[in-house]
Amino acid sequence: MIKEKNIEATFCFVDIAGYTALTDSHGEVAAADLIDDFSELIRLSIKPPGQIQELIGDCAFLVFPDPFVAIDALSDLYKVIANRASFPIVRTGLHHGSALLRENRYFGSTVNLTSRVTAQAKGGQILGTKQVVDFLSQAGSSNIEVEHQGSVSLKNFPQPVDLYEILLSGFTHEYAIDPVCKMQVDKRQAVGELQFNGDKYWFCSLSCVERFSKEPASFVRLDSSKT
Repeated sequence: MIKEKNIEATFCFVDIAGYTALTDSHGEVAAADLIDDFSELIRLSIKPPGQIQELIGDCAFLVFPDPFVAIDALSDLYKVIANRASFPIVRTGLHHGSALLRENRYFGSTVNLTSRVTAQAKGGQILGTKQVVDFLSQAGSSNIEVEHQGSVSLKNFPQPVDLYEILLSGFTHEYAIDPVCKMQVDKRQAVGELQFNGDKYWFCSLSCVERFSKEPASFVRLDSSKT
């Protein structure tokens, strides 16, 4: 007999921002090593009652009993990544609701919506739905800051969804991102830096410096006010 039940939980996807660009710049071996490191960081940061539901490539599917537990775990994860040399940033999507649990697998629009929310997040960002923010507000949280990002139309969902950025308390690390491979770069230890269109960019390797110097416009989004 198939065992199934409805579970209310906070669903979360975390993935590596710019993984394709990193693979293209540093090769398959470096990309495979990165996935191993990412998986290990997830295992170290996500502890009970949080649950690692699935780790596939550069994406982790996580389940938490409520948004507070999720934020605590993500805070640990983001801080470890921020202080880790030569590691890309990640992005996260959160949604709280009900899903069908069948034979240790989750199904339903709640999980699908969480995945769509994650796809809207930028590198280093945590995006949550109104259900997540309402839960945090009702519980009287004073140390979690949120910023409304607007109402967004998501694929295969009939109504726009309000999205909020969740800002981690005490998290002040500022990223410099290599525009070629999207790797996180410590400005003090960057291999090189270049100016383009009035902005400065830092690089993790000489190969990234070389590629950028040849075609800088192909790696950055130009600000029309500067052209």
